[in-house]
Amino acid sequence: MTYQEAVRHIHQLMDDKIEFLFKDKQPESLYQAMLYPIEAGGKRIRPLMLAFSCQAVGGALDVCLDVALAVELLHTFTLVHDDIMDHDALRRGRPTVHVKWDEPTAILAGDGLVTLAFQSLSQTNHPHLKEILQIFTNGLLELCEGQAMDKAFEVQSSVKLDEYLEMIDKKTARLIEVSCRIGAVIGNGSDEEQEAIRKYACNLGWAFQIQDDLLDLISNESVSGKPIGSDLREKKKTILTILFENRASDIQRNQFLKLWKQNSLSNEEIHEIRTLFEETGVIGETQNRINALLNEASKALNTLQPSDHRNHLNAMILHLKDRVA
Repeated sequence: MTYQEAVRHIHQLMDDKIEFLFKDKQPESLYQAMLYPIEAGGKRIRPLMLAFSCQAVGGALDVCLDVALAVELLHTFTLVHDDIMDHDALRRGRPTVHVKWDEPTAILAGDGLVTLAFQSLSQTNHPHLKEILQIFTNGLLELCEGQAMDKAFEVQSSVKLDEYLEMIDKKTARLIEVSCRIGAVIGNGSDEEQEAIRKYACNLGWAFQIQDDLLDLISNESVSGKPIGSDLREKKKTILTILFENRASDIQRNQFLKLWKQNSLSNEEIHEIRTLFEETGVIGETQNRINALLNEASKALNTLQPSDHRNHLNAMILHLKDRVA
């Protein structure tokens, strides 16, 4: 089975499970708001990574589907609550849940999604279910820690690079690591295979978030479905702002701070900041860091036995390199 065929097959299995999960659920006012972000056209990256990790260590696809659904529900919960905290009006080109309904409904929808995630997880019949549950719950807690760090950075005058890296490790990379680690555990992978999968996931997760930071500034709004420079508008400290602070001259730094201190930024001013980042080599260095992390992720897979499923994990690296939104 090719990578694209495998992706379509797993997507269909996930869609079938989601349809069954939400069938005839009441009250509609809650469950429509819960289903809405799931149906928004996400790539299902984390269920795919869990399934491919399971199969890459010799596990069967059918044993991991309930857990794959659980990580997708958990991920969707984080998006709903993140959008509320970040005051984002759009997600994948559509109004966010709190905009389409209201904040109380969105909070309830997020709570319902994470509850369904644990219900789905509990359907798994596996001798290592306790370990899987520990990985899942520890990952959720660290994800919350990462989000708290991200919010705290907004009011800090400056953020060090190692602080930023710890934040993205928890906020973004952890759920990708959780997905892959659970896949390797439920597939009964050896300790060596599980460690290889973990290294792969961590490097991929770090690259994913750094690329998110970069695409927020350089992606086309019509492709991303979000306004360009959302992070700058929200005064978020990202790898771009941190590297710029270390590289910029006094003149460039003053130009940036003059814009940064404004209450709101126009598209023209966002482009002005982008030009500053380009002039200081920040965008190029960020792309180099992404490529280095993806190369490390690819190297980690060499520990696994050759298989279509290992190739599928590697294909996800190539897919990330080509990502535009």
